[in-house]
Amino acid sequence: MSRRSLFALALIASLTVAPVLSAAPALAADEDPLLAWSRTAARGLFDLCRQDEPDAAVVAEHGEVWGWPHFMGYLEHPEGFKREAGGESRRTFEYGGKDTFVEATIQSGVVTASAPAEVRYFRCNAASDQPIGPDLEAYFTEQYGPPAAKTEQGSIWLAGAAKGGDTTDDDAALKAVTAAGAGAEATRIELTREHGLDRAKLTLFRNAAPG
Repeated sequence: MSRRSLFALALIASLTVAPVLSAAPALAADEDPLLAWSRTAARGLFDLCRQDEPDAAVVAEHGEVWGWPHFMGYLEHPEGFKREAGGESRRTFEYGGKDTFVEATIQSGVVTASAPAEVRYFRCNAASDQPIGPDLEAYFTEQYGPPAAKTEQGSIWLAGAAKGGDTTDDDAALKAVTAAGAGAEATRIELTREHGLDRAKLTLFRNAAPG
């Protein structure tokens, strides 16, 4: 095995977040370590988000334990949402005179626009300058089954109350979980490539109305 391949395999091992998280994908012998690092960092983020949802504060706490720099708080406030926790963090990696990054943004709180219904939300987004989209497509398919929609612009997954419904945007998933009543959940995931970045956006809505 070449020295480059040994390095790449060691890199994957060093990025394993915790035993409960999903295993990193196998590396091809000639795979670029920058891509390998980005794939594993992105998978690790979504493993953390799926493990700790719907509380962004817990995701940030565990993320910092497992190597993410401090999650900086947001300056802007989302319209129609009351954010209670969340922040942004970026991991970087350099190899062979080149560098790459994976950026994470997380948040959770209450959907004020859904009043009088009581709906809580959680968001976990990732962006990378590496082409990690195909690997994340495989990852989300492992977790949620085939995409509900797939176009040249990207892929979309729906779960819970949103499954089988409108794939247009997050508002459609919000309407589905609001209509479903107390205890209902809806997850929408969107995977795209925009402005030279591969982006993955996971949104969870939970109807918290008293049963």
